[in-house]
Amino acid sequence: MKKFLNNPWVVTALAVAAIAFVWSALAPTTAPPSRTDATAALAPAPEETKTTTEAQLVGDFVLSSMDALKQILLPKSSRDPFAVRTAAEPTASIEITNEPELVETVHLSALWTQNGATLILINDHIRTVGDTLGRIKIESATQQGVWLSHKKGRSFLSLGKDFVLRTPVGQTAPISSP
Repeated sequence: MKKFLNNPWVVTALAVAAIAFVWSALAPTTAPPSRTDATAALAPAPEETKTTTEAQLVGDFVLSSMDALKQILLPKSSRDPFAVRTAAEPTASIEITNEPELVETVHLSALWTQNGATLILINDHIRTVGDTLGRIKIESATQQGVWLSHKKGRSFLSLGKDFVLRTPVGQTAPISSP
C-alpha cells in the first residue's frame, strides 16, 4: 500500500476521483424550479408521468424529488455529536449531598502488649481499646490489626495500612459503648 501512495500518478488519480465525487454530490442535478413548475406539481399528473423514477406519488399528485425532500418532516430533537451535553438527571440510587465532607484518616503503625494491656500506635499517638479518634472508635485489637466502629459500620484496619472515613459534616456518627 505504501508503494502505491508513494507513486505520484496514483495519488493524482485519487485526488481527481475525490474532487469528482464531491462535485457530483454538491452539483445541482436539475435547474431551479420555476413558477410554472410549482403550479404543475399541484395539478393532477397524467398516467404516463406517474411511472417516472424522478417523481414520487403523493396522494393524487406527483412531486419532483426536490419537492418530496422539502415535505419530509424532520424530528425536532436530533442528536448532534458536537452539541454541549447537559447533565443527566440523577437516579434514585445516587445520593447527592450539598454538605461538605469531613475526611478522617487513620494510620496504624504498631501494636504491642505491655503489662497486660494492648497498646496501639495510631497517627503517631499511643491509644488503647475504647479510645475515640473523632468519629471513629477503636473497638478491639488483635495481632494482625484493629477493629474500628464508625457511622458506616465496622472496618478492620491491618497493621501498616490506612483507613479513610468520609462523612458529611452535619451528621454525627453513632458510637456504641462496650
